[in-house]
Amino acid sequence: MTLDLNDIEYKMIGRSPEQNMSLLYGRYSGPTIIVPEPNKYYVFVYNAKTKGLEYDQHPAIISGSIFSWGFTGYNVHWEEIRRYTWKETSNLLELSQGEFEVVSKLPLARFKTA
Repeated sequence: MTLDLNDIEYKMIGRSPEQNMSLLYGRYSGPTIIVPEPNKYYVFVYNAKTKGLEYDQHPAIISGSIFSWGFTGYNVHWEEIRRYTWKETSNLLELSQGEFEVVSKLPLARFKTA
């Protein structure tokens, strides 16, 4: 395990999505990933560039296809497949399935409009 899930769940109660994402990055001890692998679990910070686009700044995804422009992933906050471009994506935190099941239910989603 790369996260102490009991500690993370307890500390995220009543905090903002920004504080929670910061806590995740601070407590994560696994490798950060630049290019995701299909069918793996990730969280990261995303800042969309398309004006007027509504997006989730803290996606929790199951990675899909990889392209020269970026990648796709099933975002559990949106409950749909979304596109993510390389330049707008932070390093990804890779999670195990068990970690992802817990983390994806915590208050991380931050919906914004570019």
